[in-house]
Amino acid sequence: MARNIGMGPNSPLYRAVITATYTEEDPLIDDMNRYHANNETLSREGLTLTWYEGPYSAPGRVSSRITTWRKIYAKKPYARVECYPEMCQPQWQRTPGPSDGRSGAA
Repeated sequence: MARNIGMGPNSPLYRAVITATYTEEDPLIDDMNRYHANNETLSREGLTLTWYEGPYSAPGRVSSRITTWRKIYAKKPYARVECYPEMCQPQWQRTPGPSDGRSGAA
């Protein structure tokens, strides 16, 4: 059954970008293993981890996630974090397929 998530034709989407820079490799590896289990967007470049959380339909949830990550990293003397929100305005396009909206055989 399809569900309506309230995505209007011109509704923006929001996400949080989290970039953590470490001074030591061991804590980076520990955090990378811990955070990767819950986030497939996690990527590493040198001593820096970057990941994204979202999308969300409102900026308030993004602000909450940013605050959470800043608090988590405030307790880590071996790392610093930069977090910021991003917004995108999707442009919906009809995909090729049957004109009656069915995607498969009956």
